[in-house]
Amino acid sequence: MVHRNSGLLIILVLWVILLSASLSALPARAQSTADPLVLAFYYTWFDENTWTYDKLSDLPAEQYVSRDRGVMGRHIDQAKAAGIDALVVAWYGPNGNQTETNLTALLEEAAARNFKIAILFETDSPFLGGDLTGALSHALSVHANQPAYLRADGRPVIFFWRNGIYGIDTWRSVRGAVDPGYSSLWINEGVDTSFLSVFDGHYLYSNTWNPPADLTYTNQKFASRVAAARESFGAGKLWVATVMPGYNDVRVRPGVGFATDREGGAYFQRSWNAAIASNPNWIVITSFNEWPEGTYIEPSAAFGNQYIGLSAAGSSQFKAGGGGGFAAAAAPPPPPPPAEPATPVPTATPRPTPTSPTAFVINAAGLNLRTGPGTDYEVLSILPSGATLPIVGSDPAFADWWQVDAGGTIGWVSAGLVEAAGPLEQVVAVSFVPLVLPTPTPAANIVADVISIALPPPAPARDWQITPFLQWEK
Repeated sequence: MVHRNSGLLIILVLWVILLSASLSALPARAQSTADPLVLAFYYTWFDENTWTYDKLSDLPAEQYVSRDRGVMGRHIDQAKAAGIDALVVAWYGPNGNQTETNLTALLEEAAARNFKIAILFETDSPFLGGDLTGALSHALSVHANQPAYLRADGRPVIFFWRNGIYGIDTWRSVRGAVDPGYSSLWINEGVDTSFLSVFDGHYLYSNTWNPPADLTYTNQKFASRVAAARESFGAGKLWVATVMPGYNDVRVRPGVGFATDREGGAYFQRSWNAAIASNPNWIVITSFNEWPEGTYIEPSAAFGNQYIGLSAAGSSQFKAGGGGGFAAAAAPPPPPPPAEPATPVPTATPRPTPTSPTAFVINAAGLNLRTGPGTDYEVLSILPSGATLPIVGSDPAFADWWQVDAGGTIGWVSAGLVEAAGPLEQVVAVSFVPLVLPTPTPAANIVADVISIALPPPAPARDWQITPFLQWEK
């Protein structure tokens, strides 16, 4: 009797071991659009020359090159610890750049770790040559068919960055050629939700341009716009709320960059609260490792693992139903900030964020600051994405333009390309009078010489990425 029971016990133990092994080998449950997913933007263009304090305000806890598969594995493990379900990877297209080869490797590493990857389609990539159709066809036929690619309701997910540089009709044509059956999910970026007539979801890449108290307002406003789009374009439009730990690009954009302080993690907590309160379908973190713009949550020299822990707490709250607000986790205190280089690097003074009663505009994407209210006027400067500018005037005769103060330079920006906020009814009315120069009287017997001018080569791409700075026109 004893021997027989012992034999049965051994068989039972072996059966449990085999069952456990079989279950661990099964793929993750298929994702649904109804699942409260947490995603994070991820970048694979860092190399040996990236990590210097002349461009970055902080450095990773472990410096790396993006092509290293060991680094990819470490980042996936850290993302999982942060409660992230998938990394949304910036991609420049299939030709001639490292984001293609690194994406291929990252999908393989993710598959080995039961993790998911999606594409952030960089619409302004210099490697596309305007061929949106070819690049997206490659993304869907090659990368989206990999086991680790993120799918929701069986549809591969693609996020888009700066899709607004092309019109809605262009995107309708591209989608008709690439995905006429809408068998994939396309998520639109920016402040214009009318793109939801073609796209399946909407998000803001950045929302740090608003004063901290307005995070809830911003999320609620765009959640309402997406809800209105469902009424206009049909059900199934996703609202993807953005969470950010802060922002700091003053070293890569001297004179025009700005900073939103992390407040020791409190800003990140408020960002989670505001996102969750907008009842989003999904949440996306900007970002896991966008170091030049200071939005990283990756472990760093200044903050250690603090933001991995805070992200895990926020993700858990969202997935539990979001009620009760963000309960701050017992995150480990950050280590002391690293010593600066022996020779201090000068940094630009962050531009203060305007607050009420000042009306202001938020530049959602790089555009031109002009001498007058129209595209015929001279360009004074190119404003970076995310710049916050106080409105100093408006001419009723040019209702589609705002007069703004760009750090002491007064100019005009197209109202259709910015997000205006504040007490707009209090904006001072101005009367724009264009400067008309007298036409010179031609002198007799003067023959104009034709002068050949050698133009300089185009300005180099941003030194931490490959993307050239894009000029926006109305």
